[in-house]
Amino acid sequence: METNTQTILIVFVALTGVAVLLQAFVLLAIYLSLKKTAKSVSDVSEDFKTTVLPLVHSTRELMERLSPQIITVSEGLADLTEILHKETKGVRVSVSEIMERVSRQTKRLDGMLTTGLDTVEKTAEVIETAVAKPVRQANGVFAAIKAIIETYRAPLPPRQPTYDPENDQFV
Repeated sequence: METNTQTILIVFVALTGVAVLLQAFVLLAIYLSLKKTAKSVSDVSEDFKTTVLPLVHSTRELMERLSPQIITVSEGLADLTEILHKETKGVRVSVSEIMERVSRQTKRLDGMLTTGLDTVEKTAEVIETAVAKPVRQANGVFAAIKAIIETYRAPLPPRQPTYDPENDQFV
């Protein structure tokens, strides 16, 4: 039994040695991979510095050259805004006056048209009373004359025989 235990112990020590060796290889691979990645990041940062830093410097110079012009433009816009504000007030006053005048003229015109149309309506009523009533009466007289003439011109309806009970016959 003792040999069996020794064999198991030797196998266990051998497996542990192999595992430690395998772990050492894995750690070496990780180290090499990190070293390669660090070199790649270093190269990228160098490229970044060479391309971005000149861009930042040129942008700074551009801003230094443009700032006075931007200030001048903004002052001009402020002046223009003030002028437009004053002019807008003047236009509002003018439009208000024009609208008041238009309103007065509209009321005046409305009064004139109302008076004129009322006069036309009253005149039409007077004319209708003065002319239409006699015309209606004349039309009534003409209609009566026409009915009388048509009655006399129409042929007599055939007479229906009537029964005479005394003679016991139709007459």
